[in-house]
Amino acid sequence: MDERVWLYVKYALIPIFASAIGYGTNVVALKMTFYPLEYVGWGEKYFKKYGVGPWHLGWQGIVPSKAAKMAQKAITLLTSKLIDVKEVFSRVEPERVAEELEPVMQKVLHNIVSEVARSYAPDVWASLPLYVRDEVIERVREDTPQLMTAVMADIRANIESIIDLEDMVVRHLVKDKELLNSVFQRAGRKELKFIEHSGAFFGFWLGIIQAGIFAVVDSWLVLPVAGFLSGYVTNWIALEMIFKPVDPVNVCGTKVQGLFLSHQDEVAEEFGTSVAREIMTSEQILTQLFLSPTSEKAIQIVHFHISKTIDGYGLSLGPLLPLAIHGDDYEGMKQKVTDLFVAELPTQIKCMSGYFTRALRLEETLVTGLKGMPPKDFESVLHPIFQEDEWLLILVGGVLGMAVGLFQIFVVFK
Repeated sequence: MDERVWLYVKYALIPIFASAIGYGTNVVALKMTFYPLEYVGWGEKYFKKYGVGPWHLGWQGIVPSKAAKMAQKAITLLTSKLIDVKEVFSRVEPERVAEELEPVMQKVLHNIVSEVARSYAPDVWASLPLYVRDEVIERVREDTPQLMTAVMADIRANIESIIDLEDMVVRHLVKDKELLNSVFQRAGRKELKFIEHSGAFFGFWLGIIQAGIFAVVDSWLVLPVAGFLSGYVTNWIALEMIFKPVDPVNVCGTKVQGLFLSHQDEVAEEFGTSVAREIMTSEQILTQLFLSPTSEKAIQIVHFHISKTIDGYGLSLGPLLPLAIHGDDYEGMKQKVTDLFVAELPTQIKCMSGYFTRALRLEETLVTGLKGMPPKDFESVLHPIFQEDEWLLILVGGVLGMAVGLFQIFVVFK
């Protein structure tokens, strides 16, 4: 090939390389945002303590490395702007909860009554005819809907001091970092694709400028410096275009708004649905209420109403119950009933979860609220994943771009 023609080909390759740099660096930056889920490399404790720097050699995705902070930001937005815990739980009807539990309570109550009776009044229980035992169990079963209604009414009235939704969400997402990634990736699917493709587009046009400068300035520094700027600027432009301007701006008769904010309804549908169906499910909320490290207040309410019900039996039986069970044993029996009842909660939670989903209407609340949220607030749904170490994502683009520029100097233009 003629040397002059080959020179033209080399110059033509510059914008092509720049386009590839823009695309490739943006793809790498996005991968580094979400992966790996756990730290890979040396110096993990320094990375976790001090963040990115020369004191470690390795990487963990920005989102999973800051899972607690990311989850906290997301849930704080929802609980402060959209979810009034007291109002949401006021939709639960205690009587309906009792109805939902009735099918499973027959077996549960039979086991509880039998075990407690054998433990605290074995002789009395053994002396009773079978039909009398069945009558005792039936009496308890008849009273259980009233007990459950009272428990749920008390919990509903004090829900703000009983459940910590923020703790539930943060704990869940720190444990399941892949889910945290997935929620953000689905909500920002279009924006993430835009970042990738815009790198190629802007890189190409920057490459044309780069080729022109290289043709005029005879220095090997031009390509690596221009490569750095290409990778750096394409990442920066892409991030700016996603979130700015926050509010619509009229430019020559055309409405211009940040890409993420311009299709708020679509993102709201995806994000709200994901949170309601995967993070703040009814089963997880009920588990947080009764079976988590923060369940003490709810269990105290259960114990209070069980004790009250047992005391009611004591009054109706006159001296018989106190004669059968004395002093500390009587209080111990109440605690035993509570413990056995709590042990059966996983089964009860499964039975209640369907009704709670319908009653709480969290998905509807979240989606509707997100759609109606002012753009300035809505931006906070996705922006935190880029705000954290945003400078690093842009810098990575620059460094990779410079590396490709050096490749062009030493391989293409050698």
